[in-house]
Formats: sequence, structure tokens, C-alpha cells
Amino acid sequence: MRIVIVALIALATSIHGAQLLNSDFENLKNRLAGTWTFVENDQSYEATFEAVSHGHALLERNSGFIAVYHPDGVHGLLMTLYTRDGNQPRLRAKGFGENPNSIMFAFKDITNWEKGTEHINGLELFFKDRDHLIEKWETLKPEGAKTHFEFELTRSEPDGH
Repeated sequence: MRIVIVALIALATSIHGAQLLNSDFENLKNRLAGTWTFVENDQSYEATFEAVSHGHALLERNSGFIAVYHPDGVHGLLMTLYTRDGNQPRLRAKGFGENPNSIMFAFKDITNWEKGTEHINGLELFFKDRDHLIEKWETLKPEGAKTHFEFELTRSEPDGH
């Protein structure tokens, strides 16, 4: 009888764990992990994406900021951006949705923001292919106007070579 109870508990635990798997986060992590390059103001930079916290988060190191992506439940994702301005916008995505090559992060909230200053308001990650990514950023100006800028990142070692 004890063996049956232990087996049922193990089965319930494994089923519960499977329900918490966020396939959109796993997809994002697998697509981004590695080293990328991009150009800003005619200068080349490197960006790295690294799985951290035993694979439960993805750390992006970039020119002047870092970002941490992590699952938010079974389908959602959260990203906290640590900016050179000292604020931390948090953006939320509902997953890849209908377009498997694009994921949209919308503004959720922000910490350490100085009222009356511009801040990051959104991000779209668009995968042109395995080795080319476009980060499309949105900012919100104090008067409410939105501006956009983007970077095209190229994987440093295409196709794993």
C-alpha cells in the first residue's frame, strides 16, 4: 500500500511540474542563447543571452543595460530591463501568439523612474531567421508621445560553427 501511495505522489508531482512548463519561455531561451553583434551609431557591440538560475531565467547583457526574461505562469513572460538611466521598466508578453517569429512585450510598470522623464514602454523581438533578430523598442516621452528605435542583431556563430 505504501508503494502505491508513494507512486501516486510522485506521479502527481511530475504532472504538476509538467503543467508549469512554459513552452514560450523555453522557445525564447533556445532561440536567444548565445552571443550576438549589432551596430549602434557606427560602433559594433556585442550582446549575450545566457540561461541563469538553473534555466529559469534568461540574462541579456548589452551595451549599457541588462535584461532578465523569465516565465510568468504557463504562457506569459516577464522582462525587467535595468537601464543606464537607473530605472527598471517591467514588460509582459502573453507568448508568441499567432506569429511564431515575433513576441510583443507591453509595459507593465516601472521602478526608480523619475517623473517627467522618458522611459522604455515596449519591445518586440522579431526573428528574421535563426541567426538574425530585430529588437524593436518603444519609448514613452513625458508628454505621452511614443517613439521607436530598433537594432538588428546577428548571431556571432551562425548555425553553431
